[in-house]
Amino acid sequence: VITHDQSISSGINAEYGETLKEYRDEKGNYPAMFTDANMTAVFGMLDVTNKGYISMEQYRSALKTLGVKKYNARPDGCEKDQISLPTFITEAKQGLEQASSNFVKL
Repeated sequence: VITHDQSISSGINAEYGETLKEYRDEKGNYPAMFTDANMTAVFGMLDVTNKGYISMEQYRSALKTLGVKKYNARPDGCEKDQISLPTFITEAKQGLEQASSNFVKL
């Protein structure tokens, strides 16, 4: 028996598989697994008081959770321990792009 969640997961995996196939066929930019909406949701989960910023510790932890191993250790706002959503998204995108550049194009 396949549950609703498994069905959704299978659909997402199939869709992403198609995106990877298109990338392989066209040798274009490596597709991003995380969208701005995904990164905004992660930020929102960390900014539970809705202050508009997260701490440096939360920033580091979130990037590691997203699979980013190399990231800007001194992003905008680090002096005040207040990383804004735009900064988080910019840094996450750069880190994810760098991480995905390790994949070899076929």
